[in-house]
Amino acid sequence: MKEILKFGGSSVADAACIQGVAQIIAKSQNPGDEIYVVLSALKGVTDALIKIANDVRDGRFLPPALQIVLDKHEAIMLELGLDTDMELVTSFKQLSTEMKEHLPRCPGASVDFKMWKDVLLSFGEILSVRIMSSYLKSKQIDAELLDARKVVITDSNYGNAYVHYQKSYDRIREYVSNHSRLQIITGFLGANEYGNATTLGRSGSDYSASIFGAALNVDLIEIWTDVDGILTANPKIVDKTVPIPELTYEEAMELAHAGAKVIFPPTMIPAMYKRIPIVVKNTFRPELPGTRISPDRALKGQITVGLSSVSNVSLIRMQGAGMVGVKGINARLFTCLADKGISVMLVSQAFSEHSTCFAVKPDETDLALMCIDDEFAKELKAKYIDSVLVLDDLSLVAVVGEGMQHTAGIAGLVFQVLGQEKINVEAIAQGSSRRNISFIIHDSEAQRAIQRLHQVLFERAEA
Repeated sequence: MKEILKFGGSSVADAACIQGVAQIIAKSQNPGDEIYVVLSALKGVTDALIKIANDVRDGRFLPPALQIVLDKHEAIMLELGLDTDMELVTSFKQLSTEMKEHLPRCPGASVDFKMWKDVLLSFGEILSVRIMSSYLKSKQIDAELLDARKVVITDSNYGNAYVHYQKSYDRIREYVSNHSRLQIITGFLGANEYGNATTLGRSGSDYSASIFGAALNVDLIEIWTDVDGILTANPKIVDKTVPIPELTYEEAMELAHAGAKVIFPPTMIPAMYKRIPIVVKNTFRPELPGTRISPDRALKGQITVGLSSVSNVSLIRMQGAGMVGVKGINARLFTCLADKGISVMLVSQAFSEHSTCFAVKPDETDLALMCIDDEFAKELKAKYIDSVLVLDDLSLVAVVGEGMQHTAGIAGLVFQVLGQEKINVEAIAQGSSRRNISFIIHDSEAQRAIQRLHQVLFERAEA
């Protein structure tokens, strides 16, 4: 059996957690098996480093902020009985000096700042992996640190880099073939062709696990976190959520893109290509089976598997008689948005083509409106297109399940529930796969909608 074990920040939050993870790793080392471990930064460290970076950008950086991060790691090392790593102390001092003397002069949006920010964020994973590999060695487990920047090759899109799969796979295989020890691997990190550090997006350690899993043709990827698997809904919203035993890759991606935070959406890509199952498990309750994600599954009469949502969404509506039957309107619209790096979360268009609406994050609304004004200046001036409307304080909710493809009336049931609750729907979208029904409602009504839908779709079914 060849496996990747990935542990998130909550799994390595403190010394006790690290000891628990070490026990899971030790139990996974069966004769003849190969395991590889991918780690995130300690809980809260990436957020702290992001704040430091933003403070540097805004000229507010204070050296004690960095010292607090270092002190956290040193305290854990002492509690684990490990010697303080002087190389880490020296590196942090150099980084602190650099921030204090040079970086406040960097413009906040510059490539130089983004590149430096990725260097700063890489410290979180490097520190975490150093501690874990040192602790494992103290327990007579022959482990060593693998800095993923040596083997994961990306482009230069700092903060959300694109991975060059084949180049990365070749390097990973070559590296592993020359290293027989247990590899403790930094998640979240890569490097461009010039050797500059890059990061793979928030929660990118899941993605790292999938990249290494695909490169090494493992039999299983385990994502260890602080919940019992992927749940039927957000437990902060719904009390009676339950773990979903099995999902297809497509169902998991639909839930993740619509707000479920247990797994990072790009994680599925390398695993899906190699048809490697992913299991999401609870570090603190390892005896539970968790959620298994694989190419297909038996439906067993199951129609829906989960609900997910994204709050604080804005809806932009473009409409006008001059849009009816005109070729290329949507192509122009979404091309201009893409050119500005605006991510569209949902699209809905009336059959008459009289109106098109799309959902974006609120901090991208102004830029989206500027794009539309520039691209459609003539049509707006001639009144072929009406004034563009913006609705704020909205939520996107998705109902997901492979069984919906083969079940008549599920959309009717969903909107009947919303109607009974007197919840107004601002926009609706259903993918061609029919495994996802998404809709936009007001933030103030989202919790009630999700709770009621969960009762109808899951709690009654179980009863």
